[in-house]
Amino acid sequence: MRHLSITGFYPDDRQDDSLQFELDIEGTELNEKVAHLIESKPLNEVEPGELLLSESQVMTLSELLGVSFPEGLEYFMGTCAKQ
Repeated sequence: MRHLSITGFYPDDRQDDSLQFELDIEGTELNEKVAHLIESKPLNEVEPGELLLSESQVMTLSELLGVSFPEGLEYFMGTCAKQ
């Protein structure tokens, strides 16, 4: 089963590529909502890989997920396989 994950890294100019934030989105319904919000398609149609999120997408995800995202990071959404 696939699910979505959000990761955060410092911008490239910081020259630190270590992972600073990670959030696995739990639950089928919530994953579907996020897929529709970010990609405008169902989760099963979201392509593998990572997508850079805009500031407005991060703000909307913060409200939807009830999560405070640390400032100053670039955020990416990707698909993961749950085993």
